[in-house]
Amino acid sequence: MSLWDDARQELDIWANSKLKARFWIRDDDAFEVSSDLERLRNVAVRFDTKIGLAIIPGKITPGLQEFLAENIQHFYPMCHGWKHINYNLGKNPAEFGPDRPISNMIVDAEFALQSFKECFGSSQPIFVPPFNRITPALIKALPQVGFAGVSLMPNHIERKLLQLNSWMKWGGIITMPRFKDGIRIDVHLDVIDWRARTAQNTKIVSNLLVQQLRGRRLGVVPVDTPIGLLTHHLAHDEPIWRAINETLDFLRSHESADFIDVGQWIDGNSAAPQYG
Repeated sequence: MSLWDDARQELDIWANSKLKARFWIRDDDAFEVSSDLERLRNVAVRFDTKIGLAIIPGKITPGLQEFLAENIQHFYPMCHGWKHINYNLGKNPAEFGPDRPISNMIVDAEFALQSFKECFGSSQPIFVPPFNRITPALIKALPQVGFAGVSLMPNHIERKLLQLNSWMKWGGIITMPRFKDGIRIDVHLDVIDWRARTAQNTKIVSNLLVQQLRGRRLGVVPVDTPIGLLTHHLAHDEPIWRAINETLDFLRSHESADFIDVGQWIDGNSAAPQYG
């Protein structure tokens, strides 16, 4: 019995319903060219996908801009905070968390955007908060700063709603509220077990995948909302690299799983309301 059987059965239902599930990959904490980044590029080549690369603008080293220009078909730059500093010492780490004055965070976001655009010239810059934490006040301010949208992880309430729906299969009864502050394109499946600092258990990833798929099929989330796989190339050991390849092998093998070009998706959804 495969650990992916439940996810495969759910995707089979999608296939029987003539539905396509959309997927994408976001990799965090990029700031330099390294053998790990080159290995990530090879993953993008092997699986024929463009990876959203969350780049720390305040830490960019020479060579990264040129590397990404040479690999434009494999990576889509995204703005990963400003300097990836943890200001919440003793608490859950965050660079843009609730303990900082909003004015200070807006200034940092402005610096980040200026530096990011100087390097990559994006007309639709997406803000990716370091440590996947951000105060709602800054989310609302980001469009005025000049960001087109954000890439987050579902919050506690959103995760619980999807989990409950996955158990109860309440199609059409629960729906996520619409996101009104620009584009939102999230990640949902983290391949890393951060406590153990190695690969997440495959069954956990498969169960989360089932929840995300079922939530879309039953209308909790719009069916065409992309499902995001989260990676951190600088933190990968060999089991994590294997887990990424196994997950992508599974998804690429199914007729109902499609990978989006993240840049094209963002351009095409700039005026559309998002869930969140």
